[in-house]
Formats: sequence, C-alpha cells, structure tokens
Amino acid sequence: MQIQIELTEESRELLMRHFKESASLHEVLAHAQRNELAGVTVYSFECDLRQATQLLEMARGHCPPAVKDIEHAIFAARRVEPPFLRN
Repeated sequence: MQIQIELTEESRELLMRHFKESASLHEVLAHAQRNELAGVTVYSFECDLRQATQLLEMARGHCPPAVKDIEHAIFAARRVEPPFLRN
C-alpha cells in the first residue's frame, strides 16, 4: 500500500534532521515534491505503510505538528484501498 503524505516545510526539515542521510526515509523526504498552497510551502511524497509508521513514530517524539498529517494520510490510504489489497 502506497501512502501519500503532505508535510509543511518546517515539519519536513525537522524530520529530516532526525534520520541519517543513508536512511531510506531521509531519501524519501529529501526528494519530496515542493508545492505552494495559499502561500504555504508543502512537500508531498509517497511511501509504504512501514515507512509511514516509522515516520509517525519519529514525529511523535520529535515533531508533534506532523503527527496528525501522517495519521490522516495513513487513515485515508486504508479507507481508499480495496480490502482485498490490504496487508
């Protein structure tokens, strides 16, 4: 299951500091697509459920503003995906 996550620039930068540069999630965050929404910079990227869960755990400890965004993305992906494709 692929999960589409959007984070503010501040949340993305903060989370990137907590993953080693060699970590797969650092790479995912580094290559996130930059968008402007109503004057706010937002980064969007896709990851799998394992990566999203790791990101959520890191956010809970180091970036509380990102927690709800990640939780909503995981919930939305689970609701959209047909039940027979779920892990």
